Amino acid sequence: MEISQMLEEIEENLNVVNKGLLKAKDFNEDNYDNIKEIHEFVSSRDNFSPQETTMILDELKNLRN
Repeated sequence: MEISQMLEEIEENLNVVNKGLLKAKDFNEDNYDNIKEIHEFVSSRDNFSPQETTMILDELKNLRN
Protein backbone atom coordinates (compact mmCIF):
# COMPACT_ATOMS: atom_id res chain seq x y z
CA MET A 1 0.00 0.00 0.00
CA GLU A 2 1.28 3.46 -0.85
CA ILE A 3 1.91 6.15 1.75
CA SER A 4 -0.76 8.40 0.21
CA GLN A 5 -3.43 5.72 0.55
CA MET A 6 -2.45 4.96 4.15
CA LEU A 7 -2.57 8.66 5.07
CA GLU A 8 -6.01 9.06 3.48
CA GLU A 9 -7.33 6.08 5.43
CA ILE A 10 -5.82 7.42 8.66
CA GLU A 11 -7.58 10.76 8.06
CA GLU A 12 -10.88 8.96 7.45
CA ASN A 13 -10.58 6.69 10.49
CA LEU A 14 -9.66 9.61 12.76
CA ASN A 15 -12.44 11.77 11.30
CA VAL A 16 -10.00 14.56 10.51
CA VAL A 17 -11.99 17.66 9.55
CA ASN A 18 -9.22 19.25 7.48
CA LYS A 19 -8.91 16.66 4.70
CA GLY A 20 -5.53 16.84 3.04
CA LEU A 21 -3.81 17.69 6.30
CA LEU A 22 -1.54 14.71 5.76
CA LYS A 23 0.04 14.91 2.33
CA ALA A 24 2.23 12.11 1.04
CA LYS A 25 4.69 14.60 -0.47
CA ASP A 26 5.50 15.77 3.08
CA PHE A 27 6.72 12.31 4.10
CA ASN A 28 9.91 10.50 3.20
CA GLU A 29 9.82 6.89 2.02
CA ASP A 30 12.25 6.14 4.88
CA ASN A 31 9.28 6.53 7.24
CA TYR A 32 7.15 3.97 5.40
CA ASP A 33 7.36 1.38 8.19
CA ASN A 34 6.41 3.93 10.87
CA ILE A 35 3.45 5.17 8.84
CA LYS A 36 2.38 1.59 8.15
CA GLU A 37 2.50 0.82 11.88
CA ILE A 38 0.34 3.86 12.67
CA HIS A 39 -2.05 2.91 9.85
CA GLU A 40 -2.41 -0.63 11.20
CA PHE A 41 -3.08 0.69 14.70
CA VAL A 42 -5.68 3.21 13.51
CA SER A 43 -7.35 0.60 11.29
CA SER A 44 -7.64 -1.84 14.17
CA ARG A 45 -9.92 0.41 16.23
CA ASP A 46 -13.30 1.99 15.69
CA ASN A 47 -13.11 4.98 18.02
CA PHE A 48 -10.46 7.32 19.36
CA SER A 49 -10.63 9.88 22.12
CA PRO A 50 -9.69 13.45 21.21
CA GLN A 51 -6.44 12.97 23.13
CA GLU A 52 -5.58 9.82 21.19
CA THR A 53 -6.34 11.54 17.90
CA THR A 54 -4.07 14.43 18.84
CA MET A 55 -1.27 12.07 19.85
CA ILE A 56 -1.51 10.11 16.59
CA LEU A 57 -1.51 13.28 14.48
CA ASP A 58 1.42 14.67 16.48
CA GLU A 59 3.37 11.49 15.83
CA LEU A 60 2.67 11.78 12.11
CA LYS A 61 3.75 15.43 12.16
CA ASN A 62 7.05 14.33 13.70
CA LEU A 63 7.60 12.00 10.74
CA ARG A 64 7.26 14.79 8.17
CA ASN A 65 10.29 15.87 6.16
